[in-house]
Amino acid sequence: MLKYFLEIKNRLLLLLITWLSTLFVCYTHKETLLFLLIQSNEFTINSSIMFYFIFTNVTEIFSVYIQLITFLCFQIFFLYLIYHCFNFLSLAMFKIELYYVKMFLNFSILMWISSIFLTHFVLVPITWKFFLSFQDIISSKFVQLHFEAKLTEYLTFYILIYYLCVFYCQIFTIFFFFFNYVNNKIKVIKKFRKLFYYFFVIFSTLVSPPDVFSQIFISGLVILIYELLVFSFLLKTELVR
Repeated sequence: MLKYFLEIKNRLLLLLITWLSTLFVCYTHKETLLFLLIQSNEFTINSSIMFYFIFTNVTEIFSVYIQLITFLCFQIFFLYLIYHCFNFLSLAMFKIELYYVKMFLNFSILMWISSIFLTHFVLVPITWKFFLSFQDIISSKFVQLHFEAKLTEYLTFYILIYYLCVFYCQIFTIFFFFFNYVNNKIKVIKKFRKLFYYFFVIFSTLVSPPDVFSQIFISGLVILIYELLVFSFLLKTELVR
């Protein structure tokens, strides 16, 4: 037992070092990280492209940096925590258990990386531009509106979209194991296909702005990924035969 406690102590020490080193690196490059976070979102005022944010408190910029650094450090820390937990528990697993846990973690990390790209390059820009489009519509009428984005509110908005996207993308991990279980049962896949399509439409409605074209685009993308997964598992089954 002493050996296990010593290993847990060493792994906790490594996690602490990881957190502190990540915190130091993120704080050193905090301006670059903030720029990368907001660069994909521009808004138009009087037909000119604007790219700035306002702050209304003298400590607001510093609090934004702290919130951003904490957010990024938590992502890396959580990834390393899963890695250490897996390495610690893997020696006590059977081969079949180790196989499924590895497969689950690999696909889960793949979905996590996909959610990062989906959030930064698709969901946040589309949502941002959709809601800002109402400014041009109303400003062309009798009422003149001028939008000035607050930095703290944008960061909160970005983090919320990110966590929603991560949550829904991780649901595909469940689909992955479902397909792995029924990969040779075509009737079961056909039976649940309509139900999955209905769920995909609900998913696109929740993560996309209330815009028909955005919902159709995200629904089509998710359905395409679903069909590719089904095709890959069925092809794998035929090759094994």
